[in-house]
Amino acid sequence: MSLKPVTGQNQKKKRPCEVSVVVESPHRVGVALRSTLKPVLKELPSCSMRPTDISRLLDVSRVMVGRVLSSIAKEDPIETLMSIPGPETLRQIVRAAESAEIPERYVDPAIQAIDQFDRLIREQYGTRGAMNAALSADHEDGRERFEQSSRYQAFKGMSQILGVQSKVWITCMMMTPSDDSGGAVDVTTIHGTTGLRRLRSDTPPLHFIYGTPANYSGSRQSPQRMELDLTPFFTNTPAPLEVHESNGQIINTFNPDVIGKDAVYDMFAGVRVPSGSHRYAAPGRQYRGTIVLPDVPVTMLVSDVILHKDIFEGITPKLFVHNTMGKGGADIEDPNRKTDLIETSDSIDDLGDGVENIGIPDFPKYPQMIEYLCSLTGYQCEEFRVHRLMIQYPVYGFQYAIGYKVPSPS
Repeated sequence: MSLKPVTGQNQKKKRPCEVSVVVESPHRVGVALRSTLKPVLKELPSCSMRPTDISRLLDVSRVMVGRVLSSIAKEDPIETLMSIPGPETLRQIVRAAESAEIPERYVDPAIQAIDQFDRLIREQYGTRGAMNAALSADHEDGRERFEQSSRYQAFKGMSQILGVQSKVWITCMMMTPSDDSGGAVDVTTIHGTTGLRRLRSDTPPLHFIYGTPANYSGSRQSPQRMELDLTPFFTNTPAPLEVHESNGQIINTFNPDVIGKDAVYDMFAGVRVPSGSHRYAAPGRQYRGTIVLPDVPVTMLVSDVILHKDIFEGITPKLFVHNTMGKGGADIEDPNRKTDLIETSDSIDDLGDGVENIGIPDFPKYPQMIEYLCSLTGYQCEEFRVHRLMIQYPVYGFQYAIGYKVPSPS
């Protein structure tokens, strides 16, 4: 079989008049796409069913061909529907096959299935994004991919709008017994980010608030800034920060003169709160734990709670995700903020005892930094257990909390 060159001059063949067709169910449309597109591609001469070969034969995008092959190989028609390229891309591929003299008995059913796909999107859902969102609700794998893709788009958009991004945002909260009271818990936290960079020269200065000044006369549990030298654990240059005090807060301003791919920084600070938490519930306060709200768009969020073996023993933590837009940070026990809770497939992982499994991609010296933190508290690393929340492309403006529901005092 000889191939005709695929050019912009190829004209669509006239077909019999179309009759009014009802919108098929998503399941039927997925089955139709899967069962009609594969024969079209298999009819290509000497076709190996590899994206590169098909792309070369038809002069179409190799990436799009790869997506088509991957989607029609799925067993679930809904998965096919959610992952396949849009109708126009599919038409382009099938028209190119038609110009390569693939018989109409293969091409016509494929075009009809694509038209069904197009009608399903337009008449039942309105947009492709709305369709994927609706279909993802009952398909766990599809939902995870949909959420991941959507979070990446949000990360990319907010990074460009704000002109700043970072690789990993880290909060590590270590909880140890307090000497002051049998029920009190000392809280030592290291938090910050690695891979921080400005993307534009007009990016406004960034302000990060960490702790209170040492001489600030606030409440007994006011955070105390820890004078720690964490730079030996950094992967990148320490961020150039201008530090000043305002209203009992330490404000760190990040506004480097240099931008570009090599102007990448790390920024971490330590905060210690003696008797900053408690083993038992108080009136209206049943949960203990940590809350993270990244200050910049980040590729990865890592929130670790490192518990001494005697603290919150036998309690499984719960994840709370709040949308803070318009209302600010959320109290996870405030009933008025229940409407801001976000359903998510993310979960908290139990990393077991010790810190052997605590490594983080893009921050190779994190385990050594945690060992250093253990030494500061006076406890051995083997005396701790670790719960971790790790999320790729956390949504900027969402608050992520790890909460332990603690018992009432006996």
